[in-house]
Amino acid sequence: MATIELDKIARDISREALELLDRTATPALPLYYAKAFSDVAEKYGAQIERELNDRYLNPDSAAHKSLELSLELARDTLLEYSTSALRFKDIANERESALDLKKLESDAAIPAAILEEIKLHFGELNGEVKKAEETIVRLESDLNKVEVDSYVDSLTRLRTPMLLKRQLGQILEVGLNRNLDLWIALAAIDNYHDLKEKYGYVVTDKILLFIAKSLQGSIRSDNRIYRYNENSKHENVFCVVFNRSDQEQARLAIKRVQSRVETSKLVYQDKIIDVTIGAALIAHRAADTAESICARAEATLRKALKQEKNAVLILEN
Repeated sequence: MATIELDKIARDISREALELLDRTATPALPLYYAKAFSDVAEKYGAQIERELNDRYLNPDSAAHKSLELSLELARDTLLEYSTSALRFKDIANERESALDLKKLESDAAIPAAILEEIKLHFGELNGEVKKAEETIVRLESDLNKVEVDSYVDSLTRLRTPMLLKRQLGQILEVGLNRNLDLWIALAAIDNYHDLKEKYGYVVTDKILLFIAKSLQGSIRSDNRIYRYNENSKHENVFCVVFNRSDQEQARLAIKRVQSRVETSKLVYQDKIIDVTIGAALIAHRAADTAESICARAEATLRKALKQEKNAVLILEN
């Protein structure tokens, strides 16, 4: 699409997004404006939304991928730097030892003053290598902090989709030739877009936080919980990995979460907000990848959300 036409559409969406924020009494902060813009853009069709995202926005999935590549590059660079520094230190020590041996063999071969000057030089080099090693340790610590932060969702403090794909990929490596006792659950709020339209983004963020707490309070600690917000369409989706579990154990755990959410009383401006969640429960298949099992889960969740509230659709092998 031509830039001029796309710019006009973007302005229209921007106006509608601000109207949406005003209608729901939501402050026009960058976070909420971006959400409103994305929601309005959906109404213009998938192609327009993709072009707008590519030109004006940074979808979470692209940001995660870019961050993951940056972290990988940073780690590789630090590893090379550390290897080079150690090798440089070894060379300096070897040369210093060789000079000591040379001096022992023949003091006349190299004047003592020159030998001491050269040894002093190697000592200075070793000092610089030590500084480099201290810098490497500090940078590795900083990098570890960035990596940990990238694996924690800023709103719910749950694990992120990037960590899900990494950890799930590691688990699935042992299931290339056999089915594992592993189930994936995706859960999402019923009628989420209606809630956003009625209450706004501040309230729906609180609801998302409530769902996260409900999951943490209902799911055993040996099962892992993630926020599955790879893009704006999945902002209200959560994932649970039930490893070494059977279907009934996973199903009962999801039903506990649904019951806890439905029976809780969420109050906003003296009004009770009714919240329920639909879910999809997916069995592992031999040779599954993180992408393939998550794709089945997404498709099944879409079907579950079209049924009655609190639906749980189960997809076996």
